[in-house]
Amino acid sequence: MDSQLRKLVEDRYSQKEFLKTLLELALAEQWFDLQHVVQHDMAKAILADYSYEAGKDYLDPKIFYDHWEEVIEIGWQIFCKHTNISREHVRIKLSQLHETI
Repeated sequence: MDSQLRKLVEDRYSQKEFLKTLLELALAEQWFDLQHVVQHDMAKAILADYSYEAGKDYLDPKIFYDHWEEVIEIGWQIFCKHTNISREHVRIKLSQLHETI
């Protein structure tokens, strides 16, 4: 991941209001919504903006697939640091969520 994308990812996932909303979802045990926001809504928005700024198609498939997982992982890391919820706890909650679906 280049430094421009990393900065964009860190800036977006670190927005105070965004993190506040994520914490509220976690406290309310809304893990489906929390996962969706972190892994889909924000990640896609970041990659779409990055693609566009790079002069590629909106949400360029190569950029998307090359960076999707890294972007999501940084998002979870920032969430965990902000909330003091361990990454392992997040993994457990997401696994439980997937088991019920």
